[in-house]
Amino acid sequence: MSREPINHPAFPVPPYEGDKINPPIRSNSGMSMRDYFATAAMAKLINDKTISEPDNVAEDAYAFADAMLEERSYSTRK
Repeated sequence: MSREPINHPAFPVPPYEGDKINPPIRSNSGMSMRDYFATAAMAKLINDKTISEPDNVAEDAYAFADAMLEERSYSTRK
C-alpha cells in the first residue's frame, strides 16, 4: 500500500454541454486539495509576526497541507 496521500481536486467541475442560455463548459479539475489546504494555512501563517520571509511561509503552509492530506487519508482508512 502506498504511503503517498491522495491529492484529489478541491473543486472539480464536470463537463456541461450547454443549453440555449448557458455556454458549454469543459471539464476542469480546479485546484488540488494540497493547494487548497496550503492557502488556508497560509492565511493564518501570514498573520504570524514571527515569520517574515515569503519562502518560509510557503514552505510551512505546504507542510501543514501535507499533514492534512496524510491525516485525511489515514482517517478514511479507519
